[in-house]
Amino acid sequence: MTELDALQQQVASTIRRFEAAGVTAIMKDDYVALHVLEHRIMEMRLTHARTIEAHQRATDA
Repeated sequence: MTELDALQQQVASTIRRFEAAGVTAIMKDDYVALHVLEHRIMEMRLTHARTIEAHQRATDA
């Protein structure tokens, strides 16, 4: 989870730099790819959290 958090922070930082530099239209494919990556990271974090939660419920039962 720590690695996903760090990756998410790096991607968010890169997105902000794209926006600050005003290159979102010029480098649209890269900009969109960053958002896709950000979405995939969020899905992975959610899946991980759900797996941990399910494991905890199973061990508590």
